[in-house]
Amino acid sequence: MTKPIEILDRDPEWHRLEQAADSAGPELCFVLGRRRAGKSYLLARFAAGRAGVYYQATRKTEREQLASLTRVLGERFDEAALRQVSFEQWEQVFAYLVDKAAGKPLVVVLDEFPYLADAAPALTSILQAEWDQRLAGSRIKLILSGSHISAMRKLSAGDQPLHGRRTLQLEFLPFDYLDAARFTPDYASRDRLRLYGMLGGLPGQLALVDPQLPLVRNAARLLLDPTARLYDEAVHMLDAYLGDAAVHYSIVEAIALGETRWSKISNRVGRASSSLLNPLNSLLEMGLVRQEAPITAYPNPPRNRLRYVLADPYLVFWHRFIGGIRARGLAGLREPEELWAELVRPQLDRYMGAVFEDACRRFIARARHPRIPFRPVQVGSWWTNDGQEEVDVVALGPNGETLLGEAKWGAASRADLALLMRRGEVIVQQLRGVRSVRYALFSGISAPARAGTEDDGALRFTLDDLYAE
Repeated sequence: MTKPIEILDRDPEWHRLEQAADSAGPELCFVLGRRRAGKSYLLARFAAGRAGVYYQATRKTEREQLASLTRVLGERFDEAALRQVSFEQWEQVFAYLVDKAAGKPLVVVLDEFPYLADAAPALTSILQAEWDQRLAGSRIKLILSGSHISAMRKLSAGDQPLHGRRTLQLEFLPFDYLDAARFTPDYASRDRLRLYGMLGGLPGQLALVDPQLPLVRNAARLLLDPTARLYDEAVHMLDAYLGDAAVHYSIVEAIALGETRWSKISNRVGRASSSLLNPLNSLLEMGLVRQEAPITAYPNPPRNRLRYVLADPYLVFWHRFIGGIRARGLAGLREPEELWAELVRPQLDRYMGAVFEDACRRFIARARHPRIPFRPVQVGSWWTNDGQEEVDVVALGPNGETLLGEAKWGAASRADLALLMRRGEVIVQQLRGVRSVRYALFSGISAPARAGTEDDGALRFTLDDLYAE
């Protein structure tokens, strides 16, 4: 089955689902990922293409869930009786599915499964028994999907009924800068990265972009209009998963506004560090926050070398720009284009520096450009204890190869190279087994790609190189 052309990327996920659908026995697949990561969009089309069943749960009682699922089954199998009378037990649902499968492959997607599990606490235990007995002899491909990442991960825990029964797990991660660019194929490289820096990599958000409109128009209508979907998304993204998310939102805001050390984050939030550990772990597990350490501190970085960053550029951009505009009520008083020109555009280049650095690391990690001298096994950055000195890109190869890079959203200069080389001496001393070192300058400008290097031996990459793969 060919993947629909409207689904951008996600080739590995589609391929793994096809393998499961074609297998000789039953499959129990877990699919997880943030809201708007494209799970439901893909799974609904996959189920339809396989003549399967797709049901998306919502917040309902167990009886209402059974009634809704019964109606979906009635429509799928054209059973008039199921449009009048609902199944009353989950065992009846699974028995019906096994009967309809009749020994042939049948894809069944239960999307937003955590809502089902909340409404029917016994469901996972029932599913365990059904999997071990009735489903064991079938070719049903049961896909449980959910945006509540913590709840989905818990399904596999050792103390849970479904432990050891999962046959496949897929995690739908946000797109990186390069995949996100597929939504605006005609944009110049600089505007492509700016858009990624504003909206992040969630397909459900990128799909809102009108590729025929210029960057400023898309930003104005999606972020600076009080009726827009993304105008207040950042302050509601956790509402569906956490009963009391105020502390979580405060941690996100603190990190977005520049507090990367744990002590600074707790001070800004105004809570004891110990009381913030559980919320922090939730944010880490959801993929909203990630821990980083200087590459020389791995594999066991000490806690005092860790820093915390937001994994989603949209959240950083929203808190840096949109949050203040929203708090002051300006979006309802001024035209979106005026807000962009006066409050966003003057500070945008300064904001984009960190976005460009991250894109450069991802570019090197992909290692698809012919001038990248080796395929890295680890890519990160480096900084001193006091944070006064930093190297944006550090890549390590399997045989002692090392690449050190400086990323400038403007033009990188020979002075930047000299500083990079001085810092590189410190890094080489801290690393072990370095056999060769290459230096690279990344310029966030659009210009014809240069072949080879200049006489100083440094590799040079422009923004167009990052999009040339």
